[in-house]
Amino acid sequence: MTRAAVRAKTRRRWLAGLGIASLALATSGCEAPPHAAIVKCSGTNLSFGDMRHDCTLSVAKSDRQTSANIKIDTRRRLAYVKGHFTVQQGSVRVALKGNAGSKTEVMVSPGNPGTLEGTVRLRRDGGSFHLHFSPVGEFAGLQGQFSYEAR
Repeated sequence: MTRAAVRAKTRRRWLAGLGIASLALATSGCEAPPHAAIVKCSGTNLSFGDMRHDCTLSVAKSDRQTSANIKIDTRRRLAYVKGHFTVQQGSVRVALKGNAGSKTEVMVSPGNPGTLEGTVRLRRDGGSFHLHFSPVGEFAGLQGQFSYEAR
């Protein structure tokens, strides 16, 4: 066999192995753990740097502190955030944090939904803010709707 034929055969084997590994990963049915904060956002960029997004957030169940990192692709340094949160069981403290620490907090329980609102300074490393969830014991069924706008 010539060198070219050996290289081609090796390349085909590597590509076949890579294809099988990709197929196995795609069909494995990956799911987020129950304590993960799942965030889905939609919105528009009004102009370069200006944007508004509406997001939904959910945490199935957790007995430990968890957070959601919201990355904003903008050159602006501030973001106005407004959100409404509910929980089915337990109590959880929701905190809005930016570059300068905690901006506002709200305690959420089944009969007491919480609303938070504030302008946060975005982190310099990537333009992001955080939503932190600190449970009092264990909570389940945290749902939230929030929006943010770069300023």
